Amino acid sequence: MASKVIVKMRTCGRTHVVIAKLREDGDVDIKITSDCEQASQFAERCTKVSLNDVTDFYGSKVNSKEIRGNLWIQCLLPIGVFDAAWIELGMISKSLCKKVGSDEIILSEFDSEE
Repeated sequence: MASKVIVKMRTCGRTHVVIAKLREDGDVDIKITSDCEQASQFAERCTKVSLNDVTDFYGSKVNSKEIRGNLWIQCLLPIGVFDAAWIELGMISKSLCKKVGSDEIILSEFDSEE
């Protein structure tokens, strides 16, 4: 089995699919497909993550310049990698993921004074 996360970036109109599969050695294989060139380049560099990569946000290679490359800073693809790996590692319950369906960032309230 594997864990699949779909990242829909409505601000740029791109969609990324992240598939995470646990390896026998405890690392997680990552396969990303995308209709975005920068995301596809990220996918070529981000093919495996360790437990440390998905628990130490600042030390994670997923966030390193070498892996992120030219990926737009607003892109949620790296978060999709974290989510898929967490699901695959059992750090997020699959039943919870099925129940909630998705997380959201709501881009609204631009004209608010607060």
